[in-house]
Amino acid sequence: MPIAKGSYTIGMKLYVKTARLTVARIYHSLYFPPTVIFVAIMIVTIFGWHAARTSLAQNKSMAASSRVRAAEQSIRTNMSSYEEILQGGVGLLQGSDEVTKTDWANYLKAFGLNDHYRGVQSIGYIRLVTPDDAPGLSSYMATQGVDNFTISPVTAGDTVYAPITYAQPIASHLPPLYGFNMYSEPTRKAAMLRAQESGETTITGRLVPTTAAVVDTKVTGFNMYVPYYSVNMPLDTAASRQAAIRGYVFAGFRGSVLFADIAKSVDTSNAGFRIIVSSDPTATSLYQSDHFSSILKQPGHTLVSRKLTMYGQTWNTEYIFSARGLVSEVEIRRPSGVLFAGVFVAVLIAVIVLLLLRARAQELSAQKERAVELAKDELLSLASHQLRTPATGVKQYVGMILQGFAGDITDEQRTLLEKAFASNDRQLQTINEILHLAKIDAGRIVLAPTMTNLGELIQDIAAEQKPDVDAAHHHLKIDIPKKPIELSVDAHMLRMAIENVLSNAIKYTPTQGTISVSLFRRMGHIYIRITDTGVGIAQQDLEKMFKQFTRLPNEMSQQVGGTGIGLYLAKHLIELHGGTITVESQLGEGSTFTVILPHKM
Repeated sequence: MPIAKGSYTIGMKLYVKTARLTVARIYHSLYFPPTVIFVAIMIVTIFGWHAARTSLAQNKSMAASSRVRAAEQSIRTNMSSYEEILQGGVGLLQGSDEVTKTDWANYLKAFGLNDHYRGVQSIGYIRLVTPDDAPGLSSYMATQGVDNFTISPVTAGDTVYAPITYAQPIASHLPPLYGFNMYSEPTRKAAMLRAQESGETTITGRLVPTTAAVVDTKVTGFNMYVPYYSVNMPLDTAASRQAAIRGYVFAGFRGSVLFADIAKSVDTSNAGFRIIVSSDPTATSLYQSDHFSSILKQPGHTLVSRKLTMYGQTWNTEYIFSARGLVSEVEIRRPSGVLFAGVFVAVLIAVIVLLLLRARAQELSAQKERAVELAKDELLSLASHQLRTPATGVKQYVGMILQGFAGDITDEQRTLLEKAFASNDRQLQTINEILHLAKIDAGRIVLAPTMTNLGELIQDIAAEQKPDVDAAHHHLKIDIPKKPIELSVDAHMLRMAIENVLSNAIKYTPTQGTISVSLFRRMGHIYIRITDTGVGIAQQDLEKMFKQFTRLPNEMSQQVGGTGIGLYLAKHLIELHGGTITVESQLGEGSTFTVILPHKM
């Protein structure tokens, strides 16, 4: 059934209105500001975390590049030093008509190869000879102490042999391979021919020794060749160099020894490298460090691949570093530390803000409640005033009639008026006491202190109570110092308290009694003392004096009406001012009530 356009419009309006109300509730929620702060800090944290990770990656890259450059420089420097030894050997051969086997050994001995050049396995001289010259070379080698010198391997059709003539092995387990024809092996021959044609030092591809003399047949290495030409022959072209070539000075290297010594700065438990000869179709490593494979399996490793070209040969070098092989532990943990710190700070600040907002909300709620309670108090006070005003007016007018201001009245009229006066007085007192009692019990009385002259306040209270004093034919004595005593109090509340105490003294003092009210300052406190010659209070009843709705039995209890809350109300109003009220009394001898207020309030 198709949906009517009007229904759709109404539905959309309701949806929009609901969405707006939801957004408004979220916006005004206590959780909105902390959430915004949390999100903002987390955004900054993510940027910081990303920056820390980027910085870590850059530092690792820079450290890796530095280590790689150092390793490459070490390789080049060491290979250059070997080349210099070989070039020196060429110089020795070219500078002498005949270099003997002993001369060759003495030349190499000067370099201290065993101590300073451990990567090389042997350094020797290769003399190129034709098949016709081979017997003569064998006879010559016999004079040098090399018996049974034989050129091998050879094949039919070879026109030139390249036998090892002199060889000085560095490793003790490798005997010199005199007579080994290096032209017989394609990799060696290719490097030697490149050296011959270019006149430059060359190195071979990866070599795997296969002779029985080699103990470890799994070892791999390479050879370096420097061409040796006849003196005074032109060397400007490849053809002229081919005509002038007489032999080579060579060095044999074992990769596991040479590169382990060269790249000690890279080959550690946290770093490693390997070298693969680019021209090697098997792609077998010329050298691989012990930890290369294990580091390759570790997460977070850094692999740097470089091509290293030297002496006509290109090596693919791979350097691998674990995370801790390039930067410190502090740098590694910095990104996670930034993230953790950011989350912690975000949560902490969000929680603090939430707690502050809750506290503020509670404070505002409490202020609102106090404002409402204050309004209630004001309303109650206003109601009390409005009730008291007409009641007081009635009391005054009835009193004036009773005093004859409106002329003579009959005895019957006087009796009725006196009853009305007493009833009105009880009503007025009851209204005041009950309203204030309700406010005290609800904790809703809020003082409004102002600087008040206590002497004037007491005189006003006495003047207000004068009709009752006169009616009971009492003698009221007021003792107030000439120097005004002022105190910051709520005059209305303190008046009520003193009125209740003074009213009790008037009520419970038999006719023609004496009531004294005195005001004085002593030792940082202000005293208001009310003494009467009334019926007094028994010692066992003193502790009951200030309890709510308590009226002590005595000879005047039946004559005097009351609610039993006057002194309870007075005590709490005085305590609200930080003061206390005490009573001293003996049955039949009157009572003394003392109000003590702190001088500074």
